[in-house]
Amino acid sequence: MTERQRFYLSWTVMVIAAIIVISANTIFVPSASYIARDLSVNEAAMSSNMVFSRMSMIICMFCFAAFADLFTSRRLMQTGLVICIISCGLSALSKNIYVFDLAQILEAVSRATIMLTMQLWIAGISNKENLASRLSWYTILITISPILAPSVGGVITEWASWQYCFIVLGILSLAMLAGMSVFRIQEKSAGEQAQAKAKFAPMETLRTYNEVIRRSPLLPLSFSLAWMAWFDGGFMAIVSFLFVDELGLNAAELGGIIMVYVAGAFAGRFPIMYIQKHYGPRVTFLYHQAVVLLATFGALGYRLITGHHDIIEIAIVMAVFGFGFSGMYIYCLRNSMVIEPERKSVYTSLFNTVYSVAALAGVLTIQGLYLVKFSSVHIFQTLTATAAVFMLVGTGLHLKALKKLNNNL
Repeated sequence: MTERQRFYLSWTVMVIAAIIVISANTIFVPSASYIARDLSVNEAAMSSNMVFSRMSMIICMFCFAAFADLFTSRRLMQTGLVICIISCGLSALSKNIYVFDLAQILEAVSRATIMLTMQLWIAGISNKENLASRLSWYTILITISPILAPSVGGVITEWASWQYCFIVLGILSLAMLAGMSVFRIQEKSAGEQAQAKAKFAPMETLRTYNEVIRRSPLLPLSFSLAWMAWFDGGFMAIVSFLFVDELGLNAAELGGIIMVYVAGAFAGRFPIMYIQKHYGPRVTFLYHQAVVLLATFGALGYRLITGHHDIIEIAIVMAVFGFGFSGMYIYCLRNSMVIEPERKSVYTSLFNTVYSVAALAGVLTIQGLYLVKFSSVHIFQTLTATAAVFMLVGTGLHLKALKKLNNNL
């Protein structure tokens, strides 16, 4: 097998594994209100699984840098698949919200492990010039998961039950685990494999985190993205209750609406490859920021003019938001890997931790607003207005940080 053939085989195997595991986080979204009814819980309690899931991802991502260089990508991917299989089994067998929450915690650990492994694997086989392009192609491919998974999950729920969503994913994960035991994955470069022999040093990782947080531009560069993640986390927590309970759709129809939103995110992966290459970081940032602000202010303006939100309007707004949001994520992820390439495992872990903390805050915001009896429509309005304000603040912080970096990105 030639080196090129091995690369494409490795790419195919890694991406398929990522698609399967990431699907476990979105396949049941259209069925959330059904699951809540079967497990006899309200909206706030049902969203608790998202809180625990986000918290688990944060912990896993924060700790990942200390482990990343100790194991091969193949071993890390196999570990993620095993955890995903256990999670799917527990989800399908859940008889109460506590078991379902535990299953989603394990799914979050699986997802975080595979997501970060994929990002570092791509960084290890790429250079500064083609990193953004390869990250974009990777995220384009894995966007197949959130496009198809909710739609498939909604149909499975209507035809059978929501439990079968997890049964199907568990079987696919098991098959992929068996396949990965046979395929030989192309690993990191020779230099990085030598670095991987370093011993486990969590305290050194913590000291590096502290130094990065205090001295690097990572946080101001990611401020706007964090508020997009906050909005996205909150929206995904209310989407089933908003469309099913308040706007009258069923799970299968909601899957189609979510597909429109994720299709926007899918399309948003393409422009960054051209804009980043030809116009640099400043234009790339402003372009995606403008698209996201167009969506949020469009939603606020529609409500101001008509006095209400409706299905078509929210679907269009979220498709536009997803377009800008997904491009911004790739842009910021790429930045985190090239600020200090020799520390990219630390920067990648910290970047994803910040991102997940923001998404968790969005879910916690939803829980609080449900507890004080906000309707799903009013929560959507609150999320939109708040995110728009802080994304504007983030614009100033980001441009200031870029000025200090000059053309280093």
